[in-house]
Amino acid sequence: MEKFFILLVPLLLLAACARLPRHLPGGHLAHTTQIQQTLARADHQYGIAAGQWPAHHWWETARIPALNHLIQQALRQNPSLQLASTRILAAKAMAAEQHAALLPQVSAGASLTQEHFSQNGLHLQANGKSFTYTEINPLELRYHLDLWGRDSDQIRAALGQVRVHQADYAEAKLQLEKQLAWHYFLLAGETRQLHLAERLENLQKSLLQLEKQRWQDGLSNARPVYAQTEAYGSARQSVARLRAAIAQQRYILAALTGHGPDWGQNIAVEPLPDLSSINIPRNLPLRLITHRPDIVAARWEIEVAAQQVGAARAAFYPDVNIALFAGWNSIDLGDLFSPGNLAHAIGPVVSLPIFEGGKLRARLKAQNALYLATQDHYRRSILSAVHEIAGHLATWQKNRQQIQEQIPMTNAARQDSVLATAAFHSGTTNKMSVYRSQIQEIKMQNQQITLQIHNAQSWVLLNVALGGGYAAEKKPA
Repeated sequence: MEKFFILLVPLLLLAACARLPRHLPGGHLAHTTQIQQTLARADHQYGIAAGQWPAHHWWETARIPALNHLIQQALRQNPSLQLASTRILAAKAMAAEQHAALLPQVSAGASLTQEHFSQNGLHLQANGKSFTYTEINPLELRYHLDLWGRDSDQIRAALGQVRVHQADYAEAKLQLEKQLAWHYFLLAGETRQLHLAERLENLQKSLLQLEKQRWQDGLSNARPVYAQTEAYGSARQSVARLRAAIAQQRYILAALTGHGPDWGQNIAVEPLPDLSSINIPRNLPLRLITHRPDIVAARWEIEVAAQQVGAARAAFYPDVNIALFAGWNSIDLGDLFSPGNLAHAIGPVVSLPIFEGGKLRARLKAQNALYLATQDHYRRSILSAVHEIAGHLATWQKNRQQIQEQIPMTNAARQDSVLATAAFHSGTTNKMSVYRSQIQEIKMQNQQITLQIHNAQSWVLLNVALGGGYAAEKKPA
């Protein structure tokens, strides 16, 4: 009989554990290796190598002090960015809590129990009597043996989650910088367009007065007056629309910086920058996107999911704890601390998952599905980043070309206005011709400013798509 029990114990340790599903990856080392192989295959497939996040302050290339001040204000006070920062702190706290599982847990305990035994109970000598049971344990120790790596996997997963939230914070910061720069360039362009619109409104008003005078003098009929009245009304509407749009942009920028609407009225507006170049290689390498915060977060999500698979796998094996306590216990308070009442114990506490109703298998399958999903998300993020960069680069190049084509047209309209003014002063033409040439010049200038706005905004989107800008390597002297 004793031999039977000797053989039974190891059989229970080996066979009583819940059975692992066969379709899942191998053990801890196997699935960790599989992660590295998966990432390596993806990097080789897309031509990507490990990279670092780019230098900060990419927007300073535009050399606009007011924009620099706005972004600095927002990075300190934007509520969404502060919320992302608190997620990092919470993830670090969770990692510290997981790390505590690897350390011995030491505590102290004490209890005082008053118990009365029934007259006809099982405790013959104590029947009908009352006792006060006192127990004091100044030392209680519990230590979990991480034999299968479950605690280690959970710690690595928690640390990986910290990295994920750090990458999410960088992504939130980058998106905030994008919104600020994008709206500031729109504010700068619309402010310049408002000045042109006000000039256009005055010119249309003067031209309307000339048409009315010509009609009253019998030099023309009423049709030019009605047409010019329509043009003048349209110019006034444009001024009103631009003023409302400028106020809205100021409200948006104030909100992004964490201030109230009135704060936006004091935002300084500077001219639109040229932004005719960006520091990227002629042949854009795909490895450039590895420093994008969303790609970094996707890579860490794979690592977190893999560690969670390992922890779920380890739950199938016996859980072993070492327990120790030392103290005194007695039913008589008077002799509680006598040497004879000293008690102590030490030994292993083993828990075997014999039957869990499929809970462990379901949990492991769910973690494995999450692991596969993070791999797909990583590949999809890479492809999305490639398409995003290519699209913004093409748009930025198209805007640059349109500006180059618009410049000669704007210069021609300016020269035509100069010639019309000179002709008026020489007496060879009338005032109406001068007004019309100046109106055409303003329209060409307005069109050029619109293209400059689009160029600046596409420059912002391209920088953000590249992960915040690219610092070209300096050539050795």
